Amino acid sequence: MCTVTIIKSQGGGFRMVASRDECPDRPRATLPRWKNNIAGDARAVWPIDGLAGGTWVAAGEHGLVLTVLNVNLADPPRPSEDRRISRGSIIPQLIGLPDACAAAAALAELELDRFDPFRLVGVDRLDGLRIIESRWDGCSLHTVELGAGPACFASSGLGDEHVKPRLPLFEEMVVQPGPTPERQDAYHAHRWADRPEISVLMERPGARTISVTRIELRPVAGETESGGGSPDSRRRFEVEMDYEAVGATDPAIPAVAQRG
Repeated sequence: MCTVTIIKSQGGGFRMVASRDECPDRPRATLPRWKNNIAGDARAVWPIDGLAGGTWVAAGEHGLVLTVLNVNLADPPRPSEDRRISRGSIIPQLIGLPDACAAAAALAELELDRFDPFRLVGVDRLDGLRIIESRWDGCSLHTVELGAGPACFASSGLGDEHVKPRLPLFEEMVVQPGPTPERQDAYHAHRWADRPEISVLMERPGARTISVTRIELRPVAGETESGGGSPDSRRRFEVEMDYEAVGATDPAIPAVAQRG
């Protein structure tokens, strides 16, 4: 399904990159659009899936970023077709919440047995960088706080076990030499010549990396992590989202770019 990485960035913010792996025949997503008054006077931005109408990633000016990855197990419990809800509907319901902890708590109140297995990753910068992962396996929900990162998550329709080599590669390419945007982007452009099907920039019959979304969140000048500014204002962060659709003829070349 995808690879997601998170690193700290200069100025007290953080940077998330999400590579999305899908069937190349899937309808193209709508470019990121801003939604007003998501959290007080703060906005949020996300791309919209061209098939189900939901999203896999969103970022809010109030300091919360969410992304969802499929969980691919050998024989998971699945809801019946008449009860199934798209996993893309989860983030729009939660992105207006104040932080990743609140999003994880609200997730637990949803009818999770109507979703196929997934992982929701929430990141906020309201009290130091915090990464929270909630994993629904079809039977139970497990939530863990992962600290300040750097962090990497990977999934694959072949089975999530098959793409575990992406995790030590992230350590080698990004964490050990020191996380930078350039190293993070190089990681998301990496392909093993002899293993394209499990690479970060992946390709196999019926699936390939179709887009890369980059999000950078930085504190608004003059604001503080405790809020700052007007007591009614929840706009504490500048959000920049770059969405690039990966071209079919050369997967390393972006076909479309949009900045929110």
